[in-house]
Amino acid sequence: MTRLFLSENAASLIVIKREVIVPVAARRRFTTSYFYAVVVICLGFVAAWAGLFSWSTVPLLAIGLFSWSLFEYVMHRFIFHYDAKSRLGRKFLYHAHVSHHENPVGKSGLSSSLILGLPIGAAYWPLAWAATGSWVAASWAFIGLAAGFFSYKWVHFQCHHRRSHVRLLRYLRHYHLLHHHKTPELRFGVTSPLFDLVFGTFSAPSQRPKFSRIAPE
Repeated sequence: MTRLFLSENAASLIVIKREVIVPVAARRRFTTSYFYAVVVICLGFVAAWAGLFSWSTVPLLAIGLFSWSLFEYVMHRFIFHYDAKSRLGRKFLYHAHVSHHENPVGKSGLSSSLILGLPIGAAYWPLAWAATGSWVAASWAFIGLAAGFFSYKWVHFQCHHRRSHVRLLRYLRHYHLLHHHKTPELRFGVTSPLFDLVFGTFSAPSQRPKFSRIAPE
């Protein structure tokens, strides 16, 4: 077995089992994104055809992105890490998230992200319509929300399957892996630590991660 070691400081080593950077079928990892991409493209064309396609759309897109960041944090902290009492609840959470903690590079959770995302999308668009009074404005906000979802899928993929040369992505990867293997009660943000800062679950890494491999046993 190949193991990967991640240390937050020289005195502390965290053993990460199966956290090996290997090529994977990215197409399978982004299966749920294809569905949302079709929805977003259709909404974008319709909204542009309706006449609202200018700088006024930028705040709406920003609101959508901000909304996703909040949803991401709330779902991860209060739903995925909820201590369910019922057998059905534990089974649901296992397939939705716990199995991912057990095997971070596995394919678990792909279908659950679509299942959990559908209610959010279905509720967000009419609520945005009610708040703005315009289905076109609601569509642009929804596109921002979907862009946040795509960003989440991509960053999460990078965290577990790539070693980026981009400093921000290296930081987010280190931040997320520490959540997995050292502080599951902290660092719930994946695309951003913003709401960790807001809600007091932020913990800054002491230094850049150090990786080493050992020969297969």
